[in-house]
Amino acid sequence: MEPVRKRKFSSMWEHFEQISPNKVKCLLCAKELGYNNNTSSMLRHFRALHENSEGNVAGPSPVSRKKDLDDALVSMIVKDTQPFSIVEDTGFREFVAKLDPTYILPTRKAMVEERYQHEKEKAKAEVQKVAAVSLTADMCTSINMDAYLAVTCHFIDETI
Repeated sequence: MEPVRKRKFSSMWEHFEQISPNKVKCLLCAKELGYNNNTSSMLRHFRALHENSEGNVAGPSPVSRKKDLDDALVSMIVKDTQPFSIVEDTGFREFVAKLDPTYILPTRKAMVEERYQHEKEKAKAEVQKVAAVSLTADMCTSINMDAYLAVTCHFIDETI
C-alpha cells in the first residue's frame, strides 16, 4: 500500500520542487532548503531573493532566461567566429557551470539549426527585394580534412 500524499496548496510550490522528504529546491536559483512539512523557509527565501516590491517574481522567468542565454551564446559564437562545438568542450562547460550551475548548455546541433533557419529567412527576404545578384563559390579543405563550401552573394539594393 502506497503512503497517502498531502496535497500542496501553497503558491510557493510553483517555485520549488521537493527533492527528498526533508529538502526542497528553488526552481529559480537551484538553492536547496530544509523542508519540515511547511513552506515558511520557502516563503522567506522567495521574498528575500526573488520577489520585487510589487509582489511579483523578480527578473525573467526561467524559460525566457534560458532563451536569452542561448541567444547570447549563439551571438558570441557567431561574432567571435568560434566553432559551435565549443559547447562540447570540457573547459567551457566547467566555466559555464561556475557562472550559473542551473544553466543547461544547448547542443551544438540545436544552436546551429535554430540560428541557420533564422539567418536563412532573413537572407531570403533581403535577396527577394533586389533585381539581380552575383554568386561566387569557393571550396576548401581544412587540416583535419573537413570540406567546406562558401557561397557569396553580391547585390546592390536601394540603400546605396
